[in-house]
Amino acid sequence: MSFSNVWLGKKMKVSELNANQLPAVLANAMKVKNVPELNWDLCGKLIEKEKISLVRSYSRWTAFYVGPRSDSKEVEQTADTAIEAIVKCYIEKKLGNEI
Repeated sequence: MSFSNVWLGKKMKVSELNANQLPAVLANAMKVKNVPELNWDLCGKLIEKEKISLVRSYSRWTAFYVGPRSDSKEVEQTADTAIEAIVKCYIEKKLGNEI
């Protein structure tokens, strides 16, 4: 699946991406040609490199990035799984809230 056919040409919010769409969009955000496998090895590296924080709230996970000003969250994504929340947070940080 290529990045261009993930959403069939219309803009959508990162929060609306489903699990099947995430790898192709992540490849674009990472500027790599090969679609990465979404696993903890990759997500651990994203957390460390991008300074992403992860918290669990009841049955959902929230990943967020706090920018240079520690009083404001610059990017925040919530998902059913921790991996999805981390990947969506990274995508929004790199590509913006709408892609």
